[in-house]
Amino acid sequence: MFVYLPHKKALHTMHISPAADPRMKGEMPSEWVDDKNNPLTFQIEFVRGKAEVDDKLGKYMTEMGLARKTKLILPEDD
Repeated sequence: MFVYLPHKKALHTMHISPAADPRMKGEMPSEWVDDKNNPLTFQIEFVRGKAEVDDKLGKYMTEMGLARKTKLILPEDD
């Protein structure tokens, strides 16, 4: 899945640890923790504002407002 930065920065590196996020609800994917159940940190490299990530990671990033599903600039929800 491709995700896009919510701002116009062309190159950006993002470090995220979704398993450590207290806002995360529901079942945690096993790929987000190590064999000792410690949260893993992922490094996401955005080039020209776009990055390719795993579908579960992309869904997390868009739900938490870290990235967008489209590069179109849409009005913010109030």
